[in-house]
Amino acid sequence: MTLFLLALALCSAFMGILWVIQRFTGNAALVDLGWTLSVPLLHLYFASFSGGDRGRGLLLASMVCLWGARLGGYLFWTRLRPGMEEEGRYKKLREEWGSGFQAKLFGFYQAQAVAAFLLVVVFWPCYRDTRSAIGFYELAGGLLFSLGLMGGGLADAQLAAFKRRAQSGQVCQEGLWNYSRHPNYFFETVLWFGWATFALASPGGSWAVLAPLTILHLVLNVTGIPPTEQQSLRSKGDAYREYQRTTSAFVPWFKRL
Repeated sequence: MTLFLLALALCSAFMGILWVIQRFTGNAALVDLGWTLSVPLLHLYFASFSGGDRGRGLLLASMVCLWGARLGGYLFWTRLRPGMEEEGRYKKLREEWGSGFQAKLFGFYQAQAVAAFLLVVVFWPCYRDTRSAIGFYELAGGLLFSLGLMGGGLADAQLAAFKRRAQSGQVCQEGLWNYSRHPNYFFETVLWFGWATFALASPGGSWAVLAPLTILHLVLNVTGIPPTEQQSLRSKGDAYREYQRTTSAFVPWFKRL
C-alpha cells in the first residue's frame, strides 16, 4: 500500500509543479503533456519496485515509454513551444470558468494525476509476475502496440503536414483522415489494448483490460471526440459538418456518399 500511495503522491506533485509552470507560460495545455509523461513514469516506477521479473517489467515499461516519448514530443512541438497560441478548448474553459479558472484548473491537473495512477495501477499484476518466459499474449500485445504506435504517428504527421499549408476553415481529409475523423484516437486506443493484451499472460493480468476500456470511454464520450468536434464545428462550420456526414467518427472506414 505504501508503494501505491507514494506513486500517487509523486504523480500529484508532478502535476502540481506543471500547474505552477503554466501560470507563467499562460498555456493550460501543459496538462496534456503532463498526463502523457505521468503514465510512462508510473510504469517505470512499478517496473523498478514491484519485485517481479525485471525483464518482463522493463519490456512493458519500454513500450509505454516509446509511446510517451512520441506523443509527448508531438504535443510539445504542436501545442507548447514558446510563443504558441493556447489551444481553443482551453481558451473556452478560461471564458467559462472566469475568475475561478486557475483554481478549477488546479483540480483538473490533479484529476489527471489520479487518472494516470488508476490507469497504470491495474498493470501491477504484470509487474509482479516472476516468470521470464514470453508467450502468445505478450507477442500479440506487442503487435497491437506496434500497430497503434505507427498508426498514431502517421495520423499526427499527416495532420501536421496539412496544417502547415492549409487555409483557415479547411478540413484535413488526407491519408488516414480520409477514413476517420479521429484516426489518432483510434490508434491510441489500439495501443492501450496492446498493453492490456501483454498483461493478460500474468496471473491477475485481466485487470489491465480496465485501462483500455476506460480510454475508449473517455475518447468516445468525454475528453476526446466530443470537445474536439465542438471546437472543429466552431472553427470550420459547414465544412466540418459535411466531413461529419461522410466520414466515420472513429474506426477508419470508407466514405459515405
